[in-house]
Amino acid sequence: MMNHVEWFPSLEKPEQPRVVETGDNTMHPIKHVGDVPLNPVGQKGLMLNVLYVPTIAKNLVSIEHIVDQGMQVRFNHHNC
Repeated sequence: MMNHVEWFPSLEKPEQPRVVETGDNTMHPIKHVGDVPLNPVGQKGLMLNVLYVPTIAKNLVSIEHIVDQGMQVRFNHHNC
């Protein structure tokens, strides 16, 4: 889920109205769905089917979603 519409090259409205619930039990409407470049400068890959949710305070990324798309995530003491 991301709240930065400018990161999406294109967006589509969901077929059905949908919401997501965050950890504080707040419901947030999903406005659009689209793909987001992982590295906008180098265009080295895309995260597919990312939810555009303008009312969330922070972007939330699902590691499972990334791995299901064939990518890898590495963690160390300073970043991932």
